[in-house]
Amino acid sequence: MSLQQTITRIAAELGRPALVEDHRRSVVAYSPHPDEIDEVRRRSILEHRADPAVHTWLSRLGVYAATSAVRVPGNPELGMLPRVCVPIGRSGVVFGHLWFIEPAEVVRPLDLARARASAELVADEWARVRMSEEGESAREAELARELVLGRAEVRRRRAADELVESGRFESGLLRVYVLTTDVLPGSPAAQADESVERWARKARRALGGRGVLTLARRDHAAVVVPSSTGRFADTDRIARVIAESAGGALAVSLRVAVGGEASVAMARESYRQARRALGIAASFRLQERVLHWDRLGVYRGLDSASAAGLRSGDFEPGLERLAAERDGDVLIETLESYLAAAGHVQTAAARLGVHRTSLYNRLNRAQRILGIDLDDGLDRLGVHISLLLRAGEASKSDGAREAG
Repeated sequence: MSLQQTITRIAAELGRPALVEDHRRSVVAYSPHPDEIDEVRRRSILEHRADPAVHTWLSRLGVYAATSAVRVPGNPELGMLPRVCVPIGRSGVVFGHLWFIEPAEVVRPLDLARARASAELVADEWARVRMSEEGESAREAELARELVLGRAEVRRRRAADELVESGRFESGLLRVYVLTTDVLPGSPAAQADESVERWARKARRALGGRGVLTLARRDHAAVVVPSSTGRFADTDRIARVIAESAGGALAVSLRVAVGGEASVAMARESYRQARRALGIAASFRLQERVLHWDRLGVYRGLDSASAAGLRSGDFEPGLERLAAERDGDVLIETLESYLAAAGHVQTAAARLGVHRTSLYNRLNRAQRILGIDLDDGLDRLGVHISLLLRAGEASKSDGAREAG
């Protein structure tokens, strides 16, 4: 029997409208409401939580501090009929309250002993539901870990089969989103870990719960989302929802990386792509807050080239000679802006805040030093790749110095 079925049966047996709220005063379940419910009950059902003014008044009466069933007087100003409130809990821990309305026309007040017995039934059912949810949540966390981090291919495939058979990934496809942030200096590592746990929980709730898996790591949260289905098809929207779910965390900068689409059994590959996207962004100092592996284009190739041992000097050996000039930094910045603008002089000049004549003079000087012709496609390609790789090398060098 579900919690909703339990509260409906209790209301019918006791002849009173009944409602269950959790410790946050949010409505969890309520009986079908007859005509005699009051305005307070109507608003709590519509808004899924108690009115703050009602909560304040009840707190002043000491209702929420009661350890047993209590009668609550009506309050015409608040539009509230008399009630009976019974705490719901186990081992002295209250995790909710059971409410009964006492309509004015009833002949006999509600028997408090029966009200307490009803609260026991609700507590039993609620505990069963919570245990079931916790067990399911633990299993989901285990499956997510196997999919994303598992080393044994057999275990990954078993986890994938279980998830598909359960209906969570009916399409057989998914994407892994990775949420990460910088932590404020001086913040304890444990505090950062707790933040990541919260991000994971909030992201799952924001995306609709079942069908979404989450995994909290030391410095990032992985969110495994079904792909190629209606509400999950817009990857930009999903990334935005995940980022917004972490609002108020210890973030100086916040980024979401979106892995490529993969089969459930290949979830680890999508996870690695998302993580690699973050590394590429750091290496090449990309400013985007949302990084899509599928949209990184040339940066993926540059990252692979760097990993294979290729360096900027392999494409344009004279670049360091140019950098050594008295105004070398200015000349390199000019080349970067010009090439980023696909050779459009007016756009590059506007970005640099200089006149086109100044831009032409700088470009001519850089060409003479490098011994290249920017009108030659291969020369232009070589210096552009060299500049991009150089920026990545400088970023990695800065990171190594900071780590040291």
